[in-house]
Amino acid sequence: RRTSEEDEYDDDDGTESSELLATSKDVGSVDASASTEAEGVILDRMNTVRRNGLGKDQVYTKKMYFYQSSQVKDAKKKFRLRLFALPSSEKMGKEMAYLLGTSLNCIDVGSFTDGETSVKIDDMVRGKEIYVVCTTTSSSSIMELLLTVSALRRGSAKRICAVIPYYGYSRQDRRTMQRREPIAAADMARLLEEMGVDSVICVDLHNPLLKGFFSPTVPVDHLSPGPVAAAYFYEELYGIGDDDDSKEEPKEAPKITIVAAHENQVFRANGFRNALQKLSGNEDIRVALVSDTKSLWRTQSPNASMPSVHDKSHSTTLVGDVQGRKCIIIDDIINTGGTLTNAIKMVDKSGASEIYAWATHGVLHLPGNDAPEKIQEMDCLKYLLISNSVAIERELPPKIRKLSIAPLLAESVAKHLHSESIRSMMSVQTPKSEK
Repeated sequence: RRTSEEDEYDDDDGTESSELLATSKDVGSVDASASTEAEGVILDRMNTVRRNGLGKDQVYTKKMYFYQSSQVKDAKKKFRLRLFALPSSEKMGKEMAYLLGTSLNCIDVGSFTDGETSVKIDDMVRGKEIYVVCTTTSSSSIMELLLTVSALRRGSAKRICAVIPYYGYSRQDRRTMQRREPIAAADMARLLEEMGVDSVICVDLHNPLLKGFFSPTVPVDHLSPGPVAAAYFYEELYGIGDDDDSKEEPKEAPKITIVAAHENQVFRANGFRNALQKLSGNEDIRVALVSDTKSLWRTQSPNASMPSVHDKSHSTTLVGDVQGRKCIIIDDIINTGGTLTNAIKMVDKSGASEIYAWATHGVLHLPGNDAPEKIQEMDCLKYLLISNSVAIERELPPKIRKLSIAPLLAESVAKHLHSESIRSMMSVQTPKSEK
């Protein structure tokens, strides 16, 4: 299977895609008029993506909140850049390449007749800065990534950065009460290091401490798309339109509560709340929690030669005020939908006026997964917003929307290439038209 992007898309202003390299910070000093003009260029690019096939079945924020300055035309850095997208993230890679003002480089990924993975790189990579985009949702995608890194290292690439929108096996980050099991998240990090990865860019790890599984010689940039989702809900709930020159006042500030789907999501809910408060200026945005308490104990097995049996029970409690408020439930991964549907039911019973949900990773790509249908059947839910970190080929029901994080990843790659701070990019800023 060949993953390459050879066609160029033309912007509305006639600018060739290959002429500019996107970054969120200018090199040197740039006057205000140049910054405003470049901001318009970025908006034109994102609008073009919305209209062409790259943005199909996806939603975007209507204004810029994280891309506040111009693009940089740097031929030397552009010459050193090589961007590859493996099959699990091919569409994401095409969108990133377009926003960066370049094209995907050519790589053949497939399999031999005996089922072994085949990787062949068609472009020269000696002395180049390599970025490989790959979501590791399956064993085959992991093997494709590892062999691609190996081929690039053997091809004398200068530096290799793995861009991983969804880090597979991230939930296997510790040993539970079961015996003799791996810590697969750490093993994934060791495999990438052994193959020769120099750095990693990943999105919303299940546990941020997973960065510590990589050695100090392999820096990890951890992106949080929560503020991007907060900007989307800000536009939806506050009635922010497309027209920057509109004199209409936004809707009256709604009463909003951010609900953590379980205890481990409280820090994400707080970050989401902080971003929404900064965008809206509304201090009356509260945080609630769905607490799912599980009790485990051992009982003696009737057969002395058999190990003891573990019984468990659990109770669910909603902590916080949701009565008569618009609620946004926060989670990082939705797979079977059990945790999310349970949280939706709890919030609905507690008197919420409207219910929305945001989950970074929609791991709904397998054909037999019926979670989308369960979500669609929930009358109390307005819609669920997920990112496009995992490619989902089948059509999703109307209540599930996909938010593109390609602009976030493209900006991160540009900053990484320019050796600039990626953390500063996530500082929420109100668009100039609203200041």
